[in-house]
Amino acid sequence: MDGMDGMALGATRQDVISLTRHARHRSARRNVAPNAVEYVLAHGRMVRRTGVRFYFLGRRDIPACDRCASWATRLEGVIVVVASDGGVITVYRNRHGLRAIERKMKYRLFERNACADDTAAHVDECEAPLPLSARASA
Repeated sequence: MDGMDGMALGATRQDVISLTRHARHRSARRNVAPNAVEYVLAHGRMVRRTGVRFYFLGRRDIPACDRCASWATRLEGVIVVVASDGGVITVYRNRHGLRAIERKMKYRLFERNACADDTAAHVDECEAPLPLSARASA
């Protein structure tokens, strides 16, 4: 591999993947290495739902040259959830997860309310809901 190929590869994908503390913890508990997360992000299919991106690595998403490798077959069904800022939120395994992801709503409902206008008239309407313990005492 000459220097030009390496530069083209580095220019097309993220060099550093930002994992949240939760994502690091969950990927460690679920035995998914950080380089496996990179592999899923590079080869998995991306679905946008609920304001985040889901990267799902199915059997057909694994390149033909990697299908015989045991490490690649173990990655089948891994799902990486990526926030809008590019940080990895969590990592989990579900071989039938694409079906569940596609059933999710496309957008989060609480972001599409009338609270975008920060006028004083809307302040009472746009307050965050109280936790259950505070509701009982109110």
